[in-house]
Amino acid sequence: MEFKDNILIGAVFLSLVLLSIWLQFGLLEEPNAGITEAEKNNPDYYAEMFVSSGMDESGKKYQIIADRMVHYPVGDRALLDNPHIIQYDLNNNPKHIYAESGWLYDNHTVLLTGNVRVIDNQLNGMQSSSAGGAVSVQKMVIHLRDKGSS
Repeated sequence: MEFKDNILIGAVFLSLVLLSIWLQFGLLEEPNAGITEAEKNNPDYYAEMFVSSGMDESGKKYQIIADRMVHYPVGDRALLDNPHIIQYDLNNNPKHIYAESGWLYDNHTVLLTGNVRVIDNQLNGMQSSSAGGAVSVQKMVIHLRDKGSS
């Protein structure tokens, strides 16, 4: 009986060793240190009827209005649907910029694409010393002015 008991104890011990090895290397995975490629492309939030303004000591410098804004955490960027940007200047009437789509990077740079229209010095019933004008392009980069920059 002692020989059978020794085999049984050896088998139990060998089973525990194999179970420990399996748990160590089979079940336990290293934590994911980085963000996967799929997670980089997933938005973390979105907003409908998005409005954002930039101001300095003298007042409002710009306003961004969009039908929808989708924010992506990697790169701190946001996709804008039908953006309308108004840039204010103390000496002139506001400049209005419209597009079909746009990307807002770091809250200061906007890449507009698709039928971009710039309308300068809209009169809206007010008198102006300049005649104003409009420009249409397919792509435009705008560096938003705020914090005293001109």
